[in-house]
Amino acid sequence: MKIYSFSALVTALVMIAGLFFSSPFVALLKSFTIADGFSALLNRQVMMVVITSLVTALLATGLAAVVGTILGYYFTFHKNAGSRWLKTFFSLPLVLPPSAAGYMLLLAFGRYGLIGAPLYQTFSVQIMFTVSALVLAQFFVVTPLMMQAASSAFQQVPDSLVKASHSLGAGEFTTFIKVLLPLSKPVLLAGAITAFARAIGEFGATMMVAGRLKTIPIMIYVKAMGGDAGVADGLSLLLVLLSFTVLMLVNVIGERH
Repeated sequence: MKIYSFSALVTALVMIAGLFFSSPFVALLKSFTIADGFSALLNRQVMMVVITSLVTALLATGLAAVVGTILGYYFTFHKNAGSRWLKTFFSLPLVLPPSAAGYMLLLAFGRYGLIGAPLYQTFSVQIMFTVSALVLAQFFVVTPLMMQAASSAFQQVPDSLVKASHSLGAGEFTTFIKVLLPLSKPVLLAGAITAFARAIGEFGATMMVAGRLKTIPIMIYVKAMGGDAGVADGLSLLLVLLSFTVLMLVNVIGERH
């Protein structure tokens, strides 16, 4: 009787949670109209925003894949007294409010910032409020995701294989290229796909550094606040479909692995 009561309680909670989480998606589908939504997405300005988001997210993901993989390798095989503190430091962007992350990037890379000022005064290079700033903000936010994915992947490689590689005369770099990367490929790929989805959906940090530039999340905010439901609905549905596709890819990769 008690087991039955607990099972019924769990079922009720699952149904309530399902109702809550599905309601925003149902509301979006109800608000979306095919004529207005697709005509809005085919608008030249909106298409440029979509292209900008895709390109910057791909660039940020590429950089994060390289840097995050190296960081994950370092924290897996080079553990020392300060590595735990250092890994926590690199993970900070995961929990920082995105607006705070964007503000700190402004302080560091703005025209009068810690790094931005010397760049501008010496080379006349301005980073903030350019496409480079969007890539920088997305890279800052998604690199910890890639780092954690890489660290998890490398931890799953048996130590015996690494030791065997070293015993056969392979150095650290050769072992990394010939043993660790091939065996970790599925998890690294899943991490990169997740990082891409996170980059293209980033709002707070990119909003702070974008200036007049717009990404898909920024455009959704601007149009929603301006009462242009057609564009906001179309872009929101586009992100939902993209996110769903990304999660499906990650699940498929995980099942095959």
